[in-house]
Amino acid sequence: MMHIFSMKRQTKKRAIETIDDAPVLYLSLSQHIGKPSEPIVSVGDRVRKYQLLAQASGIMSANVHAPVSGVIKSIKKHPLADGTVVDMIVLENDFMNDQIDIPVVDSSNLTEDQIVEKIKEAGIVGEGGAQFPTHVKYVLQGHKIDTFIINGTECEPYLTSDYILMKERATELFKGILIINKVLKASDIVLSIEEQNKDLLSVFTPLLNSAEYKQIRVKILPNEYPQGGELQLIKSVTGKELPRGVLPRDNGIIVSNAGTVYSVYKSVVEQKPLVERIITISGEESKRIGNLEVLIGTPISHILQSQGLPGIPDEDILVLGGAYDGQERCGYFRSDN
Repeated sequence: MMHIFSMKRQTKKRAIETIDDAPVLYLSLSQHIGKPSEPIVSVGDRVRKYQLLAQASGIMSANVHAPVSGVIKSIKKHPLADGTVVDMIVLENDFMNDQIDIPVVDSSNLTEDQIVEKIKEAGIVGEGGAQFPTHVKYVLQGHKIDTFIINGTECEPYLTSDYILMKERATELFKGILIINKVLKASDIVLSIEEQNKDLLSVFTPLLNSAEYKQIRVKILPNEYPQGGELQLIKSVTGKELPRGVLPRDNGIIVSNAGTVYSVYKSVVEQKPLVERIITISGEESKRIGNLEVLIGTPISHILQSQGLPGIPDEDILVLGGAYDGQERCGYFRSDN
């Protein structure tokens, strides 16, 4: 591993913001590793916020839900940020935010199987970048889990979306940790953060000192890249060096990103599917920087316009997903891309 300049200072000070919803959203049927989900709506249908639009097709797949209410404009192929062309549901926003009825559920009484089913229904996938369907990860198939690691080790430069989530929504994060561990039953629960984010301890300490969260401990790791990679993180936390291709679950370890854990909380406690996530906008040419909670399916052009960047000149580079591990695109994000 290596030490890099983090470039996080400015956005760490920016609270979570929202932007105006886009008039049209592009919902990929491949938001996850595995088979594309299958649409259960048709062109012309009016749908409500949180409504199921596409079902998981097979074990390694994930549901897709409506982030807003509106009308299905088309179901056709569009490019992802990396240029890959996939099937998408194009949803025209009616700006009414008419949502489906959300049942009232006492989440404390849910069984392990019911929790996993709620996660599956919500369409949650790993938010650390791998996009592995989360419900599949938590099906243990008889394996005993000793260590549950919550990955708050945001090692990519510029990115502070996990940091600000842990800072502003720590209670929800901790509740999500316990919900997941009701399934995993790990004896060692570790929330990992980097040295540069140790100020989070002042947020975590009141929770850690309560009887409810006494099982959880925080591990502060060096500011090194790629500290947040799953195998590197496991070695740093447990001392175990797992070979590539071996599932951590088979070695008694489960790792979940902080954003994923928060989404689990939302799905189980608030009964809301995954329709939004927090992202960081930063860089030397950004007119505005910060941490934005953005609806899934929002066109990149809409996000850029909200930040005072109506288009990216052909000679400029926009990096998506992280300065080191992301996708570089040039002269691409105009109109509805």
